[in-house]
Amino acid sequence: MERVRDCVSSAGMFILGVLSVLWPALTGVWSFNLYAEHPSVYKGPDGSYFGYSVDFYQATTDSNTINVLVGAPKANTSQPGIVEAGAVYYCPWPGLPDSCRQIPFDNSNNRMMKVNGTREPVEFKSHQWFGASVRTHKGKVVACAPLYHWRTVKLSGEKEPVGTCYVAVQNFSAYAEYSPCRTSDPDPEGQGFCQAGFSVDFTKEGRLVVGGPGSFYWQGQVVTAGIAEILNGYSLKAILRKVPGEKQTRAAEDTHDDSYLGYSVAVGEFTGDSEQELIAGVPRGAQNFGYVAMINSTNLTFIQNFTGEQMASYYGYSVAVTDLNGDGMDDVLVGAPLYMEREMESKPREVGRVYLYLQMAPLTFSKPVALTGTYTFGRFGTAIAPMGDVNQDGYNDVAVGCPFGGEERGGRVLIFNGNRDVSTQGLMLSQELRAARSPSSGLPGFGFTVRGGQDVDHNQYPDLIVGAFGAGEVSVYRSRAVVSVEAAMTLTPRILNPDDRQCHLPQTDIMVTCLKVDVCAAVSGVGIPSSVDLRAELQLDWLKGTRGGVKRVLFLDTQQPQRTGLLSLGHNRPRTCLSYTIYLKEEDEFRDKLTPISLALNYSLAPPPHGQHLPPVLNRYSSTFLQEQAYILLDCGDDNICIPDLRLSASMDRSELVIGDDNLVMLTITAVNRGEGAYETELHTLIPPEADYIGVERRVESLSQLNCEYKMVNESRMVVCDLGNPMVAGTELSVGLRFSVQRLDDAGPKISFELQIHSSNKDNSNSNPVALNLSIVAKAQLDLRGVSHPSQVVLPFPRWEPKEKPVKEDDVGPQVTHIYELHNSGPSSIREAELQVGWPSRFRDENLLYAMEIQTDGPISCRTNTSLNPLGLQISALQDTPELLGFLRNTSAPPHRHKRAASKAQNYSGKTLNCTNISCLRITCVVGRLDRGQSAVVKIRSRLWAHTFLQRRNDPYVLNSTVSFMVTAMPYRIQPPTLPQHNTSMGTLVLWGTPDVSFAVPLWVIILAILLGLLVLAMLTLAMWKCGFFDRARPPADDDISDQEQLTSEQTGDA
Repeated sequence: MERVRDCVSSAGMFILGVLSVLWPALTGVWSFNLYAEHPSVYKGPDGSYFGYSVDFYQATTDSNTINVLVGAPKANTSQPGIVEAGAVYYCPWPGLPDSCRQIPFDNSNNRMMKVNGTREPVEFKSHQWFGASVRTHKGKVVACAPLYHWRTVKLSGEKEPVGTCYVAVQNFSAYAEYSPCRTSDPDPEGQGFCQAGFSVDFTKEGRLVVGGPGSFYWQGQVVTAGIAEILNGYSLKAILRKVPGEKQTRAAEDTHDDSYLGYSVAVGEFTGDSEQELIAGVPRGAQNFGYVAMINSTNLTFIQNFTGEQMASYYGYSVAVTDLNGDGMDDVLVGAPLYMEREMESKPREVGRVYLYLQMAPLTFSKPVALTGTYTFGRFGTAIAPMGDVNQDGYNDVAVGCPFGGEERGGRVLIFNGNRDVSTQGLMLSQELRAARSPSSGLPGFGFTVRGGQDVDHNQYPDLIVGAFGAGEVSVYRSRAVVSVEAAMTLTPRILNPDDRQCHLPQTDIMVTCLKVDVCAAVSGVGIPSSVDLRAELQLDWLKGTRGGVKRVLFLDTQQPQRTGLLSLGHNRPRTCLSYTIYLKEEDEFRDKLTPISLALNYSLAPPPHGQHLPPVLNRYSSTFLQEQAYILLDCGDDNICIPDLRLSASMDRSELVIGDDNLVMLTITAVNRGEGAYETELHTLIPPEADYIGVERRVESLSQLNCEYKMVNESRMVVCDLGNPMVAGTELSVGLRFSVQRLDDAGPKISFELQIHSSNKDNSNSNPVALNLSIVAKAQLDLRGVSHPSQVVLPFPRWEPKEKPVKEDDVGPQVTHIYELHNSGPSSIREAELQVGWPSRFRDENLLYAMEIQTDGPISCRTNTSLNPLGLQISALQDTPELLGFLRNTSAPPHRHKRAASKAQNYSGKTLNCTNISCLRITCVVGRLDRGQSAVVKIRSRLWAHTFLQRRNDPYVLNSTVSFMVTAMPYRIQPPTLPQHNTSMGTLVLWGTPDVSFAVPLWVIILAILLGLLVLAMLTLAMWKCGFFDRARPPADDDISDQEQLTSEQTGDA
């Protein structure tokens, strides 16, 4: 099974990949020898369906003029009182688009008859679709109107579409009507709905074959008659006429109803005798799978059938017969335009298909060779036309219509070339035609009908007619002469010695190594012009150009790598040559000394001279590309072949990588060549997806400082190090390559660095491969830390008494908070863990630590086995201490954490209450992903139920909460043998003592006390003064006595 777009010669696939060299070969796939650029276009009346049927017309066999006949089944004619009778147009070739004229097959009105004394029509020619089918044979023309109605012989006078045909001979000077189903056997069970002329063809003897798919409850039938018998004795008045020698297939069993025998007809030779057989399509037969019947033309008996493969594909819609593999036997082509193709699990697409049955022997055929369309709803296979040998290669060709294909559904015609190996290679798609202009509105139906096999311009190549009834146009495509080229290229010498410099580089004093290139060509072909100009393009070292390399040779005179010359060939010059001189560049200008220097010759026809209306074309099936190779002389002995012996060893500075760690790795590599020189030698280190290249180790003196580059090669990452060009015998190099391996989440149990030395040598070009493996492990260190606040509670509380029915949480007792932190110290991450907390909540139906709420921070969520705060106490607006806030928010500086017991009570031995001897609240937490350095925190806030402990005065207690965690999964493909887990506990001491009593003294009391104290002090001072406490008797001093005595004597003296 092959698709039409895949029918491309495999011999040219490599060449087609080089666009710059072979552009003509690429464009030639869709433009072979039909001159698609300038077809002759005929235009008919709008809406007439001009182009619904077409054929060539040659008035006589010795006439040099071949014209075109076109059916227009909805055209209006000059027939009086008839609407859209349909017409056949005669279009002279060559001619202008509007040069077509109607052929007067019938100029009369409906024939009349008397019924009950009134004249009524006996036939109805309006909308009869005359011209729906047209065929010619040696000057004879038949055109049919399958929707022609006539008044039956019954009294009811019903109109029935029996169909009718007209035959024209002697260059349209004589006409005769032929209506084989207009008989006395009307109605659906007879021939009343025959629609004779739905399909029509001629045998090679000129006998007419007519298909009538509506007879016998649409079983259909095939009718044959001789043209001479139809013409002899014809009378316009003879409505019911039996043509002598006429043969008809008869009704079959009821199971064949609605089969449509005669939907399409063709003729061919399949039994090995001199008589041709009939081929008739039955598109709804075989339970709607469709089949094609082979019918004996002598007695119209059925010989054998070809059956379709898909229901409702309309297998048999079109049929054609021609010899496509040149074995002298006719082959059968069958169209199934509604065939649907399903690709994988996608929705089926209606693309159409054509089946080719190759005749191997009389009545023996090969399995069908299928051609499948590519355009959805394109109806590929609607029309099939044998073309004759359109390219004169000895094998007939065929055209297939796809009337609704293409981007705008404008229609396509595909040309397939026959060949000797059709059974294995299939038909070769050589050209795809499209309408000369895009449709302005509607669907033009380009390719609804096609006809070939005649040479209208007498250039020895058959031409093709394509109808586009929706656009009312017909295009005639002429075939161009095919030129075959035999080309050769000779190099002298083939081996370039860099030391042998015999040529002078123009405009310099430099001598260079050179060689001579001779390009020769000869042309041949049927009907080619007397003079053919061939354009020869020579590219030097062309493979280097396609791969981005440096070209090593240039033309001596232009110093360019490309040159185009013109070869003038013809009958007087069967062979012509061009000579060029090329030179080798200096050795330091390129690296590759080992690869052959390829010279590519691509030739094409030069643009045609002005006035040449039908230029020839190169044979698509002969190569237009030629290649020769030259070599550079190497220091590798007499055979010029270097065989190196490359050896490689490598090691790493570590053997294990931990997911999440820095994971720096250095590869130490040693490369040795123990053979002859290795050219363009490179060390290739394939980097695993998890690693990144850092660079070459340059701090170790024993390692070579190689030039290494990171590259992407065929979507693989690698480091490429240059080891020399050449890497001479005995060379030993060591290099250190540093890598960082970070992307290990999806890594397997190990990663590998793959290393190998590559050279461009033909023999023994590579070293031994080396694979360095690193084991991958996952490790995570998790710490479970906690704090109790306060670490101890001392009872009783001053001025506080418990309430029988507490309303607020303050009525219960002091707040006690435990905080737990699960911290991942790395290096690996964890994906999920489970944290279990046992909370000391009740003892003998009495509350201990009454849990109020649970707060979390980080990727963690918790649930409890019973509800928190079951009594519904009012929540107090409390603030955490800075220590607790730091712990809860996981600050970068870890807060100071209290030990589980107070230091003062370190040696105290109290009664311990934990989940082993009391009832505990169970808290289950699910921890999400924790990367290195991340934490998940759980804070449990509670109230110490003081009433429980006040009933047991002087009994100290230790209230322990227990916590454990277990990692359940890590986010890696690699899992450790054991996952981390741990448990711990946190205690709060309950102690008894005499609390410090301090009364608060109001300020005014203090001030009053101070004032009273000052008043008392003043009164005491005054009393003491009054009592003479401050008067003291002192002994007199000597000076005082002298003064007193002196004063006394003075007084005495004055007296």
